Amino acid sequence: MSPASPEHPAADSPASSRSPFPSLALTALIVAVFSLGIGVSALRRAGQLEARLQALEQPKHFPLGEAMGYLQRYAEKLYFAGQAQNWELADFYLHEVTETSDDIIGANIADEGVEVSKLMATILPPAEKGLQEAVAAKDSGRFRTRYAALVDACNACHQDTKHGFMKITIPERPSVTNQSFAP
Repeated sequence: MSPASPEHPAADSPASSRSPFPSLALTALIVAVFSLGIGVSALRRAGQLEARLQALEQPKHFPLGEAMGYLQRYAEKLYFAGQAQNWELADFYLHEVTETSDDIIGANIADEGVEVSKLMATILPPAEKGLQEAVAAKDSGRFRTRYAALVDACNACHQDTKHGFMKITIPERPSVTNQSFAP
């Protein structure tokens, strides 16, 4: 066996047994595994985002009964504020009535084939506008007339939505006894 020279390394020396290909293959394998991990993570994240998007696209349940209860309560308080000629308080409760009815209208509710929100959008705003004018004018007589028109609008809507058994009346006494309606 001849000694190894720099031009001719020995056949059994470590430098001659090393090939650049195994380390390139190992590097490529590591990169592929890492990339696969990133890809799987990205796919998982995309799946989660898709599920969230689908959940957002689902129609949300609107608590119509609860909103109607608030509407009734605000209308009652509006009535007693107007009766007491507390126009600032009446304006506040009229705003709450309008805001609540706008929420119901904006929810696009259909129930048992009846377009509740669309019907309400045609019936209630004119009554609210009449009340706004009466409150702005601080006119007690007009307020009573316009409030009666609001009650009629509510009952007409109940009739049209197959809930005619739900009859609204002009309140006789406040159901809330811990609030003064006096100015």
